[in-house]
Amino acid sequence: MIVEKNHLFAVECQVKMSAECPQIGKYCDTEEEAKEWVEEEGWIFSGEGYICLKCNEQILRNISKIKPLINS
Repeated sequence: MIVEKNHLFAVECQVKMSAECPQIGKYCDTEEEAKEWVEEEGWIFSGEGYICLKCNEQILRNISKIKPLINS
């Protein structure tokens, strides 16, 4: 999701799961620049929006916790 503030644009983290989530990327002059910024920073496109690195790490930690339950 793109957030607009004072004619500047930023990408919002889709999940906001991690306590360390920045929630919003860097504000840029255009929507395209905002998307490019998060991609350069390594945010992951989910098909519906972008997930920041901190939330992606949290998702992976959560998956690793439930995987042993699946195998038992």
